[in-house]
Amino acid sequence: MTFQPRPQTGDTLYLIGANGETITSVASVRAPTIPAQTAPGTSAVRDGERKAPVPVDTRPLVRTFDVFDTLIARRCIEPAGIFAIIEERSGLKGFVAARRKAEANVLAGPHDLDVIYAELATLLGVEPVKLAALKALELDVEKQQVIPIAENIARVRHGDVLISDMYLGATHIRSLLDHAGLSAKVGLVVTNDGKKTGRIWPEIAENLRIEEHLGDNEHSDVKMPSSFRISARLTRLDKPSTVESVLINLGLRQLAELCREARLRTWSDDKAVRLVQLVQANLNFPLMLMASIELANLVRQLGCRRVLFSSRDCDMWVPLFEEVVRRMGVTCKAEYFYTSRLAKMQPSDSYLAYARDRIAKDSIVVDLCGTGWSLSHMAARLGLSNVPVFFVHKLPSAKAYEELSRTPDACVFHALIRHDAPDVFNTILEMCNYSDHGMVRDVRMVEGFAVPVLAEDERGPRDHAAVMAQKETFALAVSLMENFDLNHVLQLDQASISAVAMALYQSLSRQQSLRGLYGKGHMDEEVRVRAQIGCN
Repeated sequence: MTFQPRPQTGDTLYLIGANGETITSVASVRAPTIPAQTAPGTSAVRDGERKAPVPVDTRPLVRTFDVFDTLIARRCIEPAGIFAIIEERSGLKGFVAARRKAEANVLAGPHDLDVIYAELATLLGVEPVKLAALKALELDVEKQQVIPIAENIARVRHGDVLISDMYLGATHIRSLLDHAGLSAKVGLVVTNDGKKTGRIWPEIAENLRIEEHLGDNEHSDVKMPSSFRISARLTRLDKPSTVESVLINLGLRQLAELCREARLRTWSDDKAVRLVQLVQANLNFPLMLMASIELANLVRQLGCRRVLFSSRDCDMWVPLFEEVVRRMGVTCKAEYFYTSRLAKMQPSDSYLAYARDRIAKDSIVVDLCGTGWSLSHMAARLGLSNVPVFFVHKLPSAKAYEELSRTPDACVFHALIRHDAPDVFNTILEMCNYSDHGMVRDVRMVEGFAVPVLAEDERGPRDHAAVMAQKETFALAVSLMENFDLNHVLQLDQASISAVAMALYQSLSRQQSLRGLYGKGHMDEEVRVRAQIGCN
């Protein structure tokens, strides 16, 4: 979720859900208009008199920004998470409580990390050598945990000013910002309580014209600057979204943190692109993770050695599944299987040879969703029976297909989501998992190697930009898995996997804005394919 100004609504910010709909509004305080005043010691100019020159304001025009939870966030969300990591790595029992108490004890006076750790030494009775090691560990963990809030970083311009009430020094804060990818040349002002008390604003305003201040604390970043007639805006991007909060409440905190990081690291000022980024980070990725775990368990149960991921819907899925089976210790080979309804229903001899080689006794065919109609026909043509097939969502038989040719009994179907599941729409699931290549028409075998023959991709530039944003966000989420312990997620039982997957799929199905983005192209291709296979 993200805060965006709603067009033509004045000074209100709206919390926008992943489907682009307004959920709630948050007040944004802006400076009142100050009427023009006559300079002290002068009088208004009468008609015919020479007007005095208007003084030129030479102060640079800048934006100011809070740092923590505004431009950068912590992977573990709360600052206490840093302390918990230190306690675990150091083996020092009670560190979290003592570290929090030490900071609270010194807040009233000037303080930095050295002052806090001096107080911590008294509370813990730790010798200086070990104390120095703990302090160094805290600085290291802070850097390891920092992530960018890309949407807000994108607003920072050269010459802007960052203001932080923080116990860390300016040098270390700059290193965190560098690590997060902030490249703008900016000023940095660090105090203990300058924003909180408001004392920083008169001095800054004396030297700079502030266009707007952005921060996450309602008192320090909105109320105080506004009291000095400085325009201020509140950001809540760092807070867990609705989906992330639900995952935390379900005990899946590591997955929630992963989804949050993927959301925060991505940004586009193109509303359609931002929509698909949010959908991937918060809905499609965790749904496909659940599907991967279910599939891995099935592969282990059936003893499959080759997992054939059907093009094009499974294009993004393969790397995620490979990471899941690696972590779960399941031995199998994942392969991108070139296929389509057209290729299966009107196969060339070369395509049949390709399919016969892939669909062996130890293979399972995987697809995002479908009835199994075309795959069953191809399996029957190859003389195969009991071919195991896994769908994320198994669709009920389609009347138009059955009237053309009844589905042969050649496959055994498994699915994460049943065909009669309520409030789910497979079209939205397909849209969220588009590939960036055209439909497979055929496969030619050259020296035993498969060469796909692809139809021309007739989607326009806007669709392609959105598809690439989806793929990049999904790939980012997969790459971020290395930073998280997902063992608790990977060990979920089947009932829990199904329940979480269903909730995510139902939420995904409500993202009807995707139809406005992809709907025409999707329908045009569907009509063409049905006509080519003789199904009206």
